[in-house]
Amino acid sequence: MSYYTVSQGSDDTRCPCNSGEYYDRCCGRYHSGQALPPTPEALMRSRYTAFALGGLGQYLIDTWSPGHIDPELSAAELDRRSNDWLGLEIIETQCSDSRGVVEFKAYFQPIENGHAAAAGHQRLAPHTFHERSRFRIEDGRWRYVDGVLDPPPTNISRNAPCPCGSGKKAKRCCLGRD
Repeated sequence: MSYYTVSQGSDDTRCPCNSGEYYDRCCGRYHSGQALPPTPEALMRSRYTAFALGGLGQYLIDTWSPGHIDPELSAAELDRRSNDWLGLEIIETQCSDSRGVVEFKAYFQPIENGHAAAAGHQRLAPHTFHERSRFRIEDGRWRYVDGVLDPPPTNISRNAPCPCGSGKKAKRCCLGRD
């Protein structure tokens, strides 16, 4: 099932998600519909790459939990690039059988009037987008649910409820996994 066409990536282009892999062997296979992201982190990386490349608004909508997406949001709006995405840093990943949490920082430079700053023009300082995103399996595939911007640091007690939302104690869920 392939419904995304991406001309920005090729077999010799490194993936924007900073995995070190080539785009076609990394997020490109998810964008083209050749495979489904197998983990919350893989889905998060593919969504970052969709924003970085632009033109993949439908992919972003299709990987969002239907009950959590703004019904007014369109693929065309998500297709537009309003930032130059400069890099991705995965801070922490937690995963149970059907729920996951990925904390990340994405670095970007705003695009003004639809164009990045030209040579010789002053660029604004890079910005940081810091989020702790929640994911869950719906209809047999991982989907983005929502996220907390600029999340407070987590020091999870082993007996506290797991932050992935499974309802289990952290020691019996994400903290108990290697």
